[in-house]
Amino acid sequence: MEILLFFLVFLLILWLCYYFLKAGKSSETTFSTSVVIPQTSKEGQRKHPRTNVNWPVVIETSEGTVEAEVKNISIGGAFICCERPMAVGEVFRLTITAPDHEPIEATAKAVWSNAHLPKEKVIHLGMGVQFLNMSEKHIQFVRSLFNESPSSKKIEKQGPSPPSSV
Repeated sequence: MEILLFFLVFLLILWLCYYFLKAGKSSETTFSTSVVIPQTSKEGQRKHPRTNVNWPVVIETSEGTVEAEVKNISIGGAFICCERPMAVGEVFRLTITAPDHEPIEATAKAVWSNAHLPKEKVIHLGMGVQFLNMSEKHIQFVRSLFNESPSSKKIEKQGPSPPSSV
């Protein structure tokens, strides 16, 4: 009988240890996931003003071309509305068709995407792109939308394409 009592007490102690250790871990997890770190808005991160547009764009990928729409543009980048945004970090060629202007060609990189957000939180599915390489005349055209001074230029003049491994 004493052995049975000893065994039951031992199981009770074991269960209590397990319970409190598990409860301690779950409260830590709850605490760490409930902390919300404030994020800065995209507006605060931008170096250049943007203007809203609705210009067609063709994106050239290794899998073919994708037709999409530029929703806003700046001298440094654009927001492209598309059904399947590129992976963040992917570099690609694009051709933007602005009204009353020759097509604007550039090399760009996807720097963010809203594809991972719930559909009810997304107004326009798409991606933010940074222009990496653009001809001087196309830089001047985009700059003319804002009347920016030439000294504020942040993208390279047309030159060799970046390595395909980037």
